[in-house]
Amino acid sequence: MEQQYWELFETKVRLLTERQQRIIAYQFCLLVETDLDDLGKGALMLVQQLTSDQFLSEECASYREQLQEKLPDEGTSLYSPLIWALMPNTDSYPVWYSTAIVGGNIVDLGVSSFMELTDLTEKILSGV
Repeated sequence: MEQQYWELFETKVRLLTERQQRIIAYQFCLLVETDLDDLGKGALMLVQQLTSDQFLSEECASYREQLQEKLPDEGTSLYSPLIWALMPNTDSYPVWYSTAIVGGNIVDLGVSSFMELTDLTEKILSGV
């Protein structure tokens, strides 16, 4: 199922606008919303703002730094998907790829499966 998930991102999500890709990342991050502390909830609000075509470079960098400081030495943290969702669009990490990693983090946290995230992504795509 993981292969289908990645194929969906490489063939369909990749072709969306940055805003549409960020909507998917935000929907994935909402899956951990109830477990977030105040820092995480602030980062989630910023992820939501990114869905409106605004990229708040300094604010995103500041939140990423604060979240990274609180990451455990090993394993995936509730902060991990937020960090990836706040990544800027670069050649090395285009938004579609960062968004796919957000989903991988959600799976690592045991909140959802690749099959559920594939279904959620297809549902979002049908509304785009």
